[in-house]
Amino acid sequence: MEWPRCALRELAPAIPSQTTPDQGSAIWHLGLDQIESHTGTVLIKNRGPVSEAGNSTLAFDRTHVLYSKLRPYLNKVVVPDEPGIATTELIPLQPRPDLLSREFLAYYLRSPVFVAYASQYVTGAKMPRVILDRFWAHEIPLPPLPEQRRIVDVLDHADRIRRLRVQAEVKAERILSALFIRMFGDPGRNPKRLPRVELGTVLIEGPRNGLYKPASSYGEGTRILRIDGFYGGRISGLDALKRIRASSGEIEKYGLQESDIVVNRVNSEEYLGKSAIIPALSEPLLFESNMMRLTVDESQVVPEFVLAHLQTSFTKAEILSKAKRAVNQASINQEDVKGLRILCPSQDDQKRFVAAWSRFRGVSARFADTRSVLQSLFDSLLQRSLSGELAASWRDIQEADCTR
Repeated sequence: MEWPRCALRELAPAIPSQTTPDQGSAIWHLGLDQIESHTGTVLIKNRGPVSEAGNSTLAFDRTHVLYSKLRPYLNKVVVPDEPGIATTELIPLQPRPDLLSREFLAYYLRSPVFVAYASQYVTGAKMPRVILDRFWAHEIPLPPLPEQRRIVDVLDHADRIRRLRVQAEVKAERILSALFIRMFGDPGRNPKRLPRVELGTVLIEGPRNGLYKPASSYGEGTRILRIDGFYGGRISGLDALKRIRASSGEIEKYGLQESDIVVNRVNSEEYLGKSAIIPALSEPLLFESNMMRLTVDESQVVPEFVLAHLQTSFTKAEILSKAKRAVNQASINQEDVKGLRILCPSQDDQKRFVAAWSRFRGVSARFADTRSVLQSLFDSLLQRSLSGELAASWRDIQEADCTR
């Protein structure tokens, strides 16, 4: 079923809250760094008096949907549950209540189709922002309000299933970190007095930053690894990776090989330093510019051991201590990564750890694979829901959740 469509400017104009907050009361101050990409979850609520908010802010309330115009590919959309003050990088969309549900609008703005649209129309190289004329002109589907509520109910249920899988994966990662500390001790205190080296001394190549291509280059060609393509130290679903048009020189320069390690170099703080190891490949695979590639010297260290070390709380804390912070993101550079300190036990001990880790990774891999499947199915469900085709994708979501 095709729904009628209407421009965003007609359905949800930008109207900040007209209620003036009490100057002396503590109120929610919302910044972009507090918003989780793709889900709209608010990671932490900072509160303070209005006087601490600064001049570049706007007021919002429970009638709004807040959309981040900065780096639209980060996909930050919030449905606020209380009034507050936000950075002006957030657009205060106020849906017309007789035509458009807040929750339906938020799901649409997070949909892959809209994210791709907004990411295509940006201005500014270092701080890309969506071109507002294009944003407001975009026409969104407009089912009747009862149908919007039905779609939101289904999507909410599917999203809860997806979040439960993420929580299970986090618990599996904690088990792996505990195993590392049990065998080698806390890397920060180093109670077993193991040799400690800088990561750069055990690399034979890298770190190297990845390939940047405009959005128009995506769609066909060579597979490319993006930061949403790996979780828990491994790539989840090679077949699901996007493809990009690249020259033979770019493929040679930015190609990944089995046992390479990739490290996320720019992101929100919770994902900075996220890493994964490259499995055996049946065709070339590139890596995007927001990550680095490392190739370790296997005569000194086992790649899987280095990967595990990068995921310990000690190394993650060290990465954050080196991070350069800007609006909505943090970053590390090549010298920061080369300077990370890692324990260097004997190769036999490293291999024993990897063998033990492999037994646990089966569980972690299953969570990661299911998460990837659920994410793909959720995106499909979202798109189908906008064209009135809910049933098929919803059955797929439920079946994937039963894969244990």
